[in-house]
Amino acid sequence: MYVKRYVVQRGRRQYVYLRLVQAYRDEQGKVRHRVVASLGREDQLKASGQLDQLAAAFTRLDPPTAGTRREVGPLLLVAHYLDRLGLVELVDRRLSQRGRAQLSCGEVVAALVANRLAAPAPLYDVAGWASSAAMAEVLEIPGMLLNDDRLGRALEALAPVAEEVRGAVTLAAIDRFGVDAARLHLDLTTLRVAGAYEDSALVRKGWGPDRRVARQVRMLQATTPQGIPLYVRPHPGDTAELACIGAALERLAQLLPPGLLVCADSVLGHVKNLCAADRAGLRFVVPLRDASGVGERFLAEVGHQGLHRLDYVADRQRHLEAARRTRYRGALRPFHVTDPDTGQRHRLRVAYIWSSEEANSVADGRERALARAEQALGKVQRGLGGRYYKTRTQVDAKVTQLLVPAVRGLLQVTTGTRAGKPTLRVARDQAAITAAARTDGVYALATNLPGRLSATQVLRLYKDQPLVELRHRDAKQTLRVRPIFLHNDDRITALVSVVGLALVIFGLIQADLRHTLGPDQHLDGLLPEGRAARPTGRNILAAFQGLGLTYTPDGIVLDRLTGTQRRILELLTIPIPWPEQAK
Repeated sequence: MYVKRYVVQRGRRQYVYLRLVQAYRDEQGKVRHRVVASLGREDQLKASGQLDQLAAAFTRLDPPTAGTRREVGPLLLVAHYLDRLGLVELVDRRLSQRGRAQLSCGEVVAALVANRLAAPAPLYDVAGWASSAAMAEVLEIPGMLLNDDRLGRALEALAPVAEEVRGAVTLAAIDRFGVDAARLHLDLTTLRVAGAYEDSALVRKGWGPDRRVARQVRMLQATTPQGIPLYVRPHPGDTAELACIGAALERLAQLLPPGLLVCADSVLGHVKNLCAADRAGLRFVVPLRDASGVGERFLAEVGHQGLHRLDYVADRQRHLEAARRTRYRGALRPFHVTDPDTGQRHRLRVAYIWSSEEANSVADGRERALARAEQALGKVQRGLGGRYYKTRTQVDAKVTQLLVPAVRGLLQVTTGTRAGKPTLRVARDQAAITAAARTDGVYALATNLPGRLSATQVLRLYKDQPLVELRHRDAKQTLRVRPIFLHNDDRITALVSVVGLALVIFGLIQADLRHTLGPDQHLDGLLPEGRAARPTGRNILAAFQGLGLTYTPDGIVLDRLTGTQRRILELLTIPIPWPEQAK
């Protein structure tokens, strides 16, 4: 049976009709053809979407021939978590659907999430990947339907409801997986974008972490202490960090029950921002900005003699000898501030923390900055009276340029003129350096947590903040959100949202496996040469690379699972859908 194009001439116009034709042999054995159905005019079928639906329906019903091989990889894990999360239904509930035979927007989003987790690459030729992967077998999504036009339309359809979907996924993760969202760690990163984007409201020039201005999109994440990014949203590249975090906090306060504890970086560490958060009923642990006078307040109220030893060891240092571990000392003190907007008094607390690792890092950084400045100033001295430093004015301008904030006030630099030639003297101000060193390694964590509290507890809460940075790295490297090749704001917004959904699945897989294994337990075979390791989202997915299936006359047969793959599936209670190959 096949589709035949039938041309009809009417005056000067031609019309193409599509007919479903069946070939058969009559009683004499001759091949005959008969029209089973007239499908309609080709142009009308295309315009109405019926032709797309027919093609999709035939694709779903077309089984591969024996010997065909498909790449499974980590799709078994991804499909299991997509189903438990109910992602397809959460998306489709918010978007209309043109026909069941073609892919719904929820199915396209699920396919893109699977692509980010199973085979991340720049977003092109997804259909080519899906056709060679077991998308139809595992997710019931035919790969040939994932053409660029359908992906683009789905992304544009998702963009207006992306915030609703984000909120629904957050609540679904809490409800269906028991995720504890009482404490969230917030942080921002930037996604650099190549291209002009002159009319874009999303791709804007802004400051990045490398202190350069470039076209970018900001991405905010709110991550649980278990490393699950429950909430990911994009922002225009020139939006201030505080505005991004403020919008996220407002949305999270709507989604989650009262009592949410937020950990963030020092962007919230101004008194005005802390008072605003306290007024809104948010609990927080936030480092105070240096501009808030942290050093002076510490020396006046506590001093090093007022600090006591804190019983805290970072996970990355547990394997080290006690003498090689970072030492922490701290003290908790009242921190009463006045709201500059309302004049209201807020009773906060601040934990002053001293870290030996931080103290050594600050001292080494100051020494390097001083050495660089002295070297540069020495070069100026050697060039006095020459081409570039003929006058004292020229020398003063260069000195001002070289005395960056890191060394300003720590070097005594004197310029003058002798016999018409400029002079320059440089010496370290040891008293100023000694004074600066008094606060090396000291930082302050402000909090409004009620009840009995210790500096150790505050430190433990804040020390999970790097989890957000790990998820930023996973988004950019493991899931390959970069480079962005899309050319309108809706598609970019939706792509970042899809990556956020993929990160939720990524974090859930890691958290579930770690919880089932038990604290600090390792799993054999996760690293090359069969070495054991603590499960991470990255090495769990990598453990399934190379796993495939093959069509046989008796049905689908899965490659023989390795011991590590079988153990992961058992721990996550994921059934094996097909028989395995014999040994």
